[in-house]
Amino acid sequence: MPKTYAPEELKKRFKKVNWVFAYEELLAAYDEKAKLVMLIEDYMKGVYAEAWRVYHFPRTSPLVKYAKREGTKSIFYLKEGTAKKLRLVPSFAPIGIKQVIVSGNEIKILYSGLGGGGVSAAYCRGLAKGVKKIKVVNEAGGNQHGEAMVTLPRYHHMIIGIDDTDNEKEGATYALAHNIALAISNDKNIRYISHTNTQLYPENPSKTKNCMSTSIGFLVRPGLEDKIIKFFAKELKAKTLSQNTAMVVLRGFFIPEKLKLFSRRLRTKFFTNLPYAKRLAKELNLECHIITGEKGLIGALGAVSMHDNPDLAASLPPGFDKMVKW
Repeated sequence: MPKTYAPEELKKRFKKVNWVFAYEELLAAYDEKAKLVMLIEDYMKGVYAEAWRVYHFPRTSPLVKYAKREGTKSIFYLKEGTAKKLRLVPSFAPIGIKQVIVSGNEIKILYSGLGGGGVSAAYCRGLAKGVKKIKVVNEAGGNQHGEAMVTLPRYHHMIIGIDDTDNEKEGATYALAHNIALAISNDKNIRYISHTNTQLYPENPSKTKNCMSTSIGFLVRPGLEDKIIKFFAKELKAKTLSQNTAMVVLRGFFIPEKLKLFSRRLRTKFFTNLPYAKRLAKELNLECHIITGEKGLIGALGAVSMHDNPDLAASLPPGFDKMVKW
């Protein structure tokens, strides 16, 4: 018989049980334009963790479009709906996601797993920070098939791209962006979760030095997005050292393919076509904010385009890595 628990109730039940532990935290955000859920599972306190879930979820679960691991965190892009049948096989495919529901200000995820996978599905996630409640559908342990639905608060996601805040004598865009993000983040309703530095065209004749721009990612409870944008714009205007500072905002986490293609052009050639950048931003429903000047819009747009791929964003464009003799 299914039973619903608050995390504290589940904690009491397993207080003296050694084969259950609490995941560190679960978070979920919904992208209304893409109709996708971003699920973040923080497995433990540490530097990095196992990749079992990232490996198996996309193979067993048709609702999982994409998965990656960053340190101790696993990140999944999920479609809404119900999987008619999970492809669960002991050892080969032991855990999966069976259902994803977005309802009001909540997101519900139904996990299903065999053996230890069932324990993590039915119990371990329910003990994590961020969980509102967990409905245990099938009990887990040993060779049983565990299953449970976790209810999480619904967050929205937004990306803010910034460029051109320094001058020839002082300043660093990445540090200023980080400090502004920290100032508004409260680890509850507004969560500063990501920071990406993007290498732009290395031979830009008007660059300050390294020609990089920065993007910041937030998880935010619905309705607070404008508060972040106003705060960021106000702080940038007060603290920038440049007359060309601008920022671009993407509401959601799904970056359009056309924007990714633009980033390739921006990184490999000296790009000055500001009207095109404005038209592209408008076409993709991105918000452009002139802080002290329009010139920074190009780099800010490039920063947004690379936000979900920090390794590629940090790299030199094709061909440029061979130009320097180490």
